[in-house]
Amino acid sequence: MSQVPSCVLTFEHDPRQWSKWRRWMIALVIWNLIAPMWSGMQQQIQEHFQTTDFIATLGVGLFNFGSIFGPLIGGPLSEFYGRRPVYIAASVGFVFFSLAAALSPTMITLLSCRALAGFIGSAVFALYGGSLADMFSPDERGSLVALFTVVLQGAPTIGPVPSSLLGTIVHWRWLMGCIAVWAAIITAVVICLPETEANAIRRRITHQQGLGFPKDRNPAQSLDIWGKALSTPITMLRREPIVTWTTLYHAFVYGLLFLLLEAYPHVYKSHYSMSRQQAGLVFIAPWLGNLLGVLIYFCILKPRYEAQQHAILVQSGGKREIPPEGRLPGVSLSSLFTPVGMFWFALSARPDVHWLVPVLSGLPVGMGMTLLQLSLLNYYIDLYPTQSASVIAANCAVRNVVSTVFPSLGIPLYTHFGIRNASLLLACISCIGFPTAIILLIYGKNLRAASRSAKQDVVDVCDPSPCFSATAPLMNQLPQPTYGGTGSSN
Repeated sequence: MSQVPSCVLTFEHDPRQWSKWRRWMIALVIWNLIAPMWSGMQQQIQEHFQTTDFIATLGVGLFNFGSIFGPLIGGPLSEFYGRRPVYIAASVGFVFFSLAAALSPTMITLLSCRALAGFIGSAVFALYGGSLADMFSPDERGSLVALFTVVLQGAPTIGPVPSSLLGTIVHWRWLMGCIAVWAAIITAVVICLPETEANAIRRRITHQQGLGFPKDRNPAQSLDIWGKALSTPITMLRREPIVTWTTLYHAFVYGLLFLLLEAYPHVYKSHYSMSRQQAGLVFIAPWLGNLLGVLIYFCILKPRYEAQQHAILVQSGGKREIPPEGRLPGVSLSSLFTPVGMFWFALSARPDVHWLVPVLSGLPVGMGMTLLQLSLLNYYIDLYPTQSASVIAANCAVRNVVSTVFPSLGIPLYTHFGIRNASLLLACISCIGFPTAIILLIYGKNLRAASRSAKQDVVDVCDPSPCFSATAPLMNQLPQPTYGGTGSSN
């Protein structure tokens, strides 16, 4: 049971007041809605359809291309209709097109099914932050966001390892079929999940009490609401500088992972004569880095955040929370790890240096990727408590735009510039994140004060009405305890 109740629902209907076991089970089911493996199947698929290496890499790129639009639609729809219908639709659609991909007779059909599976299935990536915020208070959900990050960041990182090993002995159709079967099992459980979004629960309760649904809207009103809901992620990306800059950097770091999916096999084949299966094992290093990043978060950053939160609660008599900038030290730290790892890789990937030295450079790269994902998504949830699903949807869309292009750029980039120069270029670009994090630490409060959507600070602990008029004049309502729902604001 959460210590921070909902300010929208009564006690018995509040998802935060469900038993801890029930809330964790729901979270773990959502946790299993992950993306499939592809990299290790690429060589088999390329040989089976007698196609080029560039076309084969589109299996990753087109899946990510479809994922651009899924979160943009799924996030707002979850705020409009609730989370459960979107989870069910996305899961069923993903199962169908994953099975169709496994049975594809041509390469065009396979790539089309991959794109559609990415489009429909990726809607869940914009929902999980809102779902966690629905059921858990800010101090509870940090560890859960960490677990989700291990999957979201770790799945594409560790995916090439088992798929590369199995790709030599198991036909690619069976591998894709196993993905579809596993997704079907999870979908059967998803159908049984309860609704957690506050407004959807309130509408259901109103209907059950015989009060009926809200008055029907005419077509023009419905179209306007739909347009507003679906344009919210784009609006947040365009009007919120914090979302814009952090999303661009996050997109580069995320895309870097997919570029390395193609670059690593090329580098280790050129310098160390490794097969694609052997090079797939190299991804164990960044995956271990992902785990180390989680440990750093749990052992250092999270206790520090909780200590600050406790101090603020004691000082204010329980009427204040730690500002969203409390999540930014993790962003700063991650923006150091990633360039360090890339510079390490650039300077050590040479034939006269043992292969283990450049392989170990994946550790700081993986740590940086995980810490950035953890800290940034927690930052979004705290910064935009009523629109976190739309902000995460915008972030997912931009990341997937970059990750659509990067896999096909990997080999041409390293071939044209050379292995060392290409890696140095990527390392230099990744250095942009650190000054961005420092600027947010220093000026984040001012940027929030100028925002129409960001959470505002309470200046004085006093009567809510006058305090609110001074600190949040743009919202014509009293401040409320932070609720995890992500219903659209008017």
